Amino acid sequence: MKNQTLFTERIQSSLMATAKIRKQLFFNLFVALLLVSLVDCKKKVSPITCNLVAASNQPSVPMNITYTAVRTGDGVISSLTYVSETGTVTVTNPNLPWTITVPISAGINVTMSASGTATNGSLNISYDGTSGGSTIHASDYCSQESN
Repeated sequence: MKNQTLFTERIQSSLMATAKIRKQLFFNLFVALLLVSLVDCKKKVSPITCNLVAASNQPSVPMNITYTAVRTGDGVISSLTYVSETGTVTVTNPNLPWTITVPISAGINVTMSASGTATNGSLNISYDGTSGGSTIHASDYCSQESN
């Protein structure tokens, strides 16, 4: 009888140790899954598409117009269009910052546009002109911040 009691006690002890190991294993697995989910939880931000238009103006006198395109962060302009004396000019993938100054006759419709993207940054286009007390200006801006 003594051997049987000793045998039963050893089996119970062994079962308790196995249960303790299982609890520890499940706890460690739970903690590991929790950590993985927290690390992988970082929000993925898609780039926004920017279609910028600097409104049109017609200068009343001839003037030099300075067109400018700048970015911050990862902003990229894929296409930029502006008006010159000879017509509309398109620049593909301009290096930013970008600027050009062109002469414009009175009455020409001055405008500027650009297309691009930004995930964590901005794009800004603008033009300015001044002559004999007459001034024109327009700009447009697009931005997105992600952390």
